[in-house]
Amino acid sequence: MKIFICVFSFILSTFAFADDVDVVIEPKEPIVNESFYVTFKLKTSSSEDPYISFTPYGVTVLGKRSQGLSISTVVINGKFTTTKEQAVVYELIAERAGQVYLRNIKVELDGKTIPVKELRISVLNEARKVPDAFIEAEASKTKVYLGEGIDVNYYLYFKNSISANDVKEFPKLNKFIKRFHHINSPIESVQYKGQVLRRILAYSARLYPEKIGLASLDPMKISVQIPESDYNGFGFGSQRYKNKDLSSPRIEIEVLPLPSEGVPASFTGLVGEHDFILSAPKSRYLINEPIEIKLEVKGKGAVENLDAPVIFSDKNLEQFDTKSEVAELGFQAAKKVFEYTLLARGPVKLEARELELAYFDPSTTKYVVKKVSVPALFVDGTAAVGPTKEEAVEANPEPNSTNKENLLNSFFNKNANSPIQATGLVSPTLRGDENWLKSGFAVFNWVTSLLITILCISWIYTSRSSNSVNSKKSLIEKEIQTLKKKGMNYSNLYQALSHLDKFNKMSQGGVSIINIVEESELPSPSKEYFSKSLKALEGVTFGANQSGPAKLPTFERKHFKELLKSL
Repeated sequence: MKIFICVFSFILSTFAFADDVDVVIEPKEPIVNESFYVTFKLKTSSSEDPYISFTPYGVTVLGKRSQGLSISTVVINGKFTTTKEQAVVYELIAERAGQVYLRNIKVELDGKTIPVKELRISVLNEARKVPDAFIEAEASKTKVYLGEGIDVNYYLYFKNSISANDVKEFPKLNKFIKRFHHINSPIESVQYKGQVLRRILAYSARLYPEKIGLASLDPMKISVQIPESDYNGFGFGSQRYKNKDLSSPRIEIEVLPLPSEGVPASFTGLVGEHDFILSAPKSRYLINEPIEIKLEVKGKGAVENLDAPVIFSDKNLEQFDTKSEVAELGFQAAKKVFEYTLLARGPVKLEARELELAYFDPSTTKYVVKKVSVPALFVDGTAAVGPTKEEAVEANPEPNSTNKENLLNSFFNKNANSPIQATGLVSPTLRGDENWLKSGFAVFNWVTSLLITILCISWIYTSRSSNSVNSKKSLIEKEIQTLKKKGMNYSNLYQALSHLDKFNKMSQGGVSIINIVEESELPSPSKEYFSKSLKALEGVTFGANQSGPAKLPTFERKHFKELLKSL
């Protein structure tokens, strides 16, 4: 049974997808002894001209001509594919009213025969009387692929004028994804079945079929008021209005399945030409720093149903809810923008690559793979909070006894075998003839120099520490001012509190900013305030709050004062 289904599907796909033939009769109900036209519309990738044959019953062929040849070329997977659309028009005339036929219709192309169902044409003795007012739906296509977009317009036609119209029921269109159009169409004059009528667009939408098989364009129901003139026997007349309920005929849409062969793994489900644009502000981030990227998808397909493709994947990356927004680009196309927000909880190293995203092109009946450049992503370190305690000690070591001796030796170049030639650092050394006097002044100079050296080192070390603290305080005060003016937000609060991480624990992974706050020397009320604020703002910023909209924390200056004191 499975083998039979596969063989049948292959045969069906050969006729349905290789070359497409549509037949249009104009007018749909020709008049006896008046010429009408049968147009064969072909869509093929062959360079040969088609050969069309049929057997007419009740009609005579008056002529044949080709019209509307168009050629389009697209690049698919690095190969050029050319599609030709050609229309072959036959002029016919019916010699009797009733049903006439075109049978045994064959379209031969490249040694292959494409079968076409026989045509049954209703011929009238005279043109049908066109109503004073009616409503009719027009579809851009009646045979489409699953997910392919079609445009549907419902027009209200009338001969003279109507005073008012009231929509009783809009079409349901249950088997379609619907994208309604905002219309403001003026009244226009058109030719309809040999008569000049006026019409106005009552309803318009872009539709995407969701199921294979037959789908219907439901009737639209409108109530209108049509003016009527009433004349009496004396030649005087009056005008009155008659209410009339109108309903459009139902239109069947044939929905074809997508080809089952050659479906790429990167197929997005989109039908029709699309473009993909990925943008990222930078490629290097710090641990716990928000990573924001944007993917823009534009095209004629049903982008409403498109799920967000995976851009970055790593065990240390935490992805929050992806935001998306759809905007119409005219009546046929639309744009969907995905905004990704990720947070790296540890080091990440992802090289640049190409992401493949595919769609189905109904004009060529082939799948098209587009390649999107994804930039590299590197995450390491954490927010800059100044040197660690060990780094500060290594950069500014405390003087010890050995350092003191080396310092004195560098000043005095003492040599036991040479006479003492000391020069005072504070004032000129008094020279005496006595050894004890020379020794006393030498000791005095040494002690004075030692004290001055110690004071200088202490002043330099204290100045550096003070500058480091002042620098931290100035950075924190800047973040605090931003929070006070613009309101509480996750980014500025994170930068302010990250200065509490004196030993860079967050850079090692597994430690969050909330852990740093709870382990700090802040008072308990301040710890609680900052922890709750971080959780609330993280939920708002990254969409992590699943229970509903979170209440934004208020700015409380007393806790920020405690933050400055802790430094």
